[in-house]
Amino acid sequence: MKRIVLFTCATLLIANFLFGLLLSSYEWLNVLFSSGIIVLSGIFMLLISVLSLKDGFKSSLYVVYPIWGFIELVLSLFSPDRITDNWVIIVIMLMVVFQLILLFIANVISKKIK
Repeated sequence: MKRIVLFTCATLLIANFLFGLLLSSYEWLNVLFSSGIIVLSGIFMLLISVLSLKDGFKSSLYVVYPIWGFIELVLSLFSPDRITDNWVIIVIMLMVVFQLILLFIANVISKKIK
């Protein structure tokens, strides 16, 4: 699973940079945001595989986290090309914090179940 996650993230990063080079309407700030989202999603997927979670948590997080990553990626693509007054960045940051909290809770509950 780790190889699949790494290969998918690397492929998406290369495609993202190529789109950034080829499309004039795709601003570099959006390329950086979307690349960060791809890397963060890959890190979350690797954390799910590394942590000793129960199988139910692991399988459900393997489904939910890529969906959240896709939503964050779409939000980053349509984000304004400025950092100030950018509500999309705030929404993405809140989603990442929620993912961290959910992963922490799943890890704690998995350890208590054992």
